[in-house]
Amino acid sequence: MPIEHLQQRWHFHRRMNKRVWNNINRLRMIALSSTSKQHILDAMHPWRVSISLKYNNTLSYLLLGVGILLMILPTIYLYQSGITLLIFWLMGIAAMVYGYLSIDQQREVDDVIKLLSDAVYQFQYDVRLNEFPVIAQNTSMNPTYMLMKIKQGFPGFNQGNASNEFRTFAATTWQIDGHDYPILLIHYVAIDEVAMRDAKGNEYRKQIETHRYGACVFHMPALALVVSRDKVDYERYPIRWSSSDIQVNQHYHIYGQQEFELAKNLTPSRILALANHLNHMKGSLIFHEEMQVCCYLSTPSIFLCKPPNKAISDVSQLRGYLRTLQAPHYEQMQQSLTAIIRSFRDESLLN
Repeated sequence: MPIEHLQQRWHFHRRMNKRVWNNINRLRMIALSSTSKQHILDAMHPWRVSISLKYNNTLSYLLLGVGILLMILPTIYLYQSGITLLIFWLMGIAAMVYGYLSIDQQREVDDVIKLLSDAVYQFQYDVRLNEFPVIAQNTSMNPTYMLMKIKQGFPGFNQGNASNEFRTFAATTWQIDGHDYPILLIHYVAIDEVAMRDAKGNEYRKQIETHRYGACVFHMPALALVVSRDKVDYERYPIRWSSSDIQVNQHYHIYGQQEFELAKNLTPSRILALANHLNHMKGSLIFHEEMQVCCYLSTPSIFLCKPPNKAISDVSQLRGYLRTLQAPHYEQMQQSLTAIIRSFRDESLLN
């Protein structure tokens, strides 16, 4: 019987989707209880049960289609039969409502994939979200106070006329030539409020968000130096300086507080390091004049992982994606800043 066959298919699809629900819950528990990237990968193999991560909503969409037909066709052919038409409409509405409510959202799968990729990102790159780096041994500092000090210390964090905020911050440590450099990773948002007019000439205000991503590197010399892709107007760095390298002058704008100090600090080897390793930067590199910190800001998201080559439909594909996960913008920033740190570091600060 067609009804019995339809009922069997419905129960089959429900069982398939229940297995996907179970897999999602199991993956969520793995992400929340994991202690390392390898722990996550080991927990995903062997899986031993259905590995599907793709919902089957065929019958739900079929119900939606049947419901639409139950409303359209009777309206065309039975428009004079009031009660009969109303019954078909009610049946059509019931079928569409049930079909819509029975659709399992693939968004749930996407959410658990994002949860796992974020966990692997943190383990793989030793990133600790919502933490401030340890600057000195046996020293405890209030993260809120330190973030406020960083925001106030660098003019690059005060570009919005309405608001300036750190959406995300995280701590990590880079070991370079045997020395550990505390690193503060930042997602900074400048919010500007501008006056606009609609087609009728009425004025309204619109907020525009500008996103910047970067890192603050501690244990760096206080050089009072700004290297920017664009012209900037920072009150504390009023002196515009030009190097002897024409290409550097064409691509970067360099500012400081004293021309003599700029000439002394920007040696040919440091100029070469800037030219070779900041070519992808779309922002600024600032060395503070008092704090032993330099700050790098650019537009690519360092917290963004490379997406999979194709849609993930099972646990095996998900494990393969997590095993080879990459954050290309973070890796590029780390590689570039590592070269800058080597060129600009002050050995007296590393003892």
